[in-house]
Amino acid sequence: MLKRYYSRRSFFRRVLGGALALGLSRAQAGKPWPQGFVLEVAFAYEGGGFRYRAPYVAAYVEDEKGNLVRTLALFLMPGKGERWWDALRRYYLLGDVAAMRALSGPTRPPGRYAVAWDGKDERGRTVTQGVYYVCVEYAREHGPYELFREKVELSDKPFQKAYTLKGELKEVVLDYRKKA
Repeated sequence: MLKRYYSRRSFFRRVLGGALALGLSRAQAGKPWPQGFVLEVAFAYEGGGFRYRAPYVAAYVEDEKGNLVRTLALFLMPGKGERWWDALRRYYLLGDVAAMRALSGPTRPPGRYAVAWDGKDERGRTVTQGVYYVCVEYAREHGPYELFREKVELSDKPFQKAYTLKGELKEVVLDYRKKA
């Protein structure tokens, strides 16, 4: 059984922050997510060698305040690998272990992967246009930890940005466009 310890700070952040975010999201009068738009997040990582273990990877979106909006991908090893889930430091603090069990998929070998965000939050409600953080978190047992976190402005204007990284997480490409 995975034990979870909360500090006073994380407890108040979760409880009060969630309540405030819920209240503010209802009061927010921003423009809704543009019809037919999608944010594609593509990432590539490499690795290999003796005793190589496939990494745990989380791709997710945070709002401007750092609250989890949507989990796009979660490559974790359910079952015996749960004791290392907290290696995804940021996502583990934002997420919920029960939800992680439900969302997790098997770890994947090195390669290129792409996931898409349709502008909906974890509850299936459409979000508003505005500032969000796109995160790709990478951790490997007996290996490195990496966090890609980029601020993006999502409106009705498409864009494409590519980021070359220096660790095992080699590249992240953000492509915000109208669905084909």
